[in-house]
Amino acid sequence: MASDGGKRLRNSFDCEANLLAHFRTMFERERCCLVPQDALVERVVQDIVSEKGWEDCSGEGDLPPDFVCEGHGLMLEAMRVDDHERSGDRKGYVNPLRARESQIIKECGREFRGVFALTAASLTINAVTDLETEDDHSYPNYLSAFSRIVEKHAGHVRSYRENHPGLKLVFFVFDESSAYFEAVDLEEKCVSRMAGDVVRGRPHLFFADRAFLDVVRRSGADYFVWYTPFKQSSLFVEELNLPETVVYDVGRIDGPIFEYDPRLMASAEL
Repeated sequence: MASDGGKRLRNSFDCEANLLAHFRTMFERERCCLVPQDALVERVVQDIVSEKGWEDCSGEGDLPPDFVCEGHGLMLEAMRVDDHERSGDRKGYVNPLRARESQIIKECGREFRGVFALTAASLTINAVTDLETEDDHSYPNYLSAFSRIVEKHAGHVRSYRENHPGLKLVFFVFDESSAYFEAVDLEEKCVSRMAGDVVRGRPHLFFADRAFLDVVRRSGADYFVWYTPFKQSSLFVEELNLPETVVYDVGRIDGPIFEYDPRLMASAEL
């Protein structure tokens, strides 16, 4: 939860600077996948992880994108994605998790407001919707939200480049989704699961999913940093080691690509 001059309380993850700070603090090189894996992409990662020379341009009145580093020749636009968002009954989108976060902030706001007005403290709301898993989050919601949010920012690429000519553009996606797998068959997916159950299927290699990669390729960014701190690879077989961060040189994406049947996709988390 962040304070906005003592006037408004909000979840700390609604602040672009906090998203980037979380990434920098928790970054593990051994869990970072580079696409392609070469010195150029490695240097971009090092430049982003380093705080030196970066200017926060995420405030009102600043020229976007959110962060600029003339010394590294980079500019970065940060965005937050999850797998809870879905189309609303009317025009627009609804997100039950974000709605629950807002409710908690509203209920506790009177108690916290004075504290945050006097300090620089920050809290993150870890809300639970109490919905059944399939109603709470899903692969179709995930892909839809990822596409919508990245494409929304892609629509501003031209202005980013006009505001900061000569700089390479980085899209940074803070992805709060769970891990997914493709069940062996639809019947398997629909079986009521309990904690500790073993379910057959293949893990969702999100970083090589054609549907998501198509969005990355169309983003208009030079580099794409995809940070997924909450995908629990421990829920799969012991040998599986999913990357936590994937960094693409968008114009040079290579490697294997997989396709998944949305009807068979299920969250690995209950």
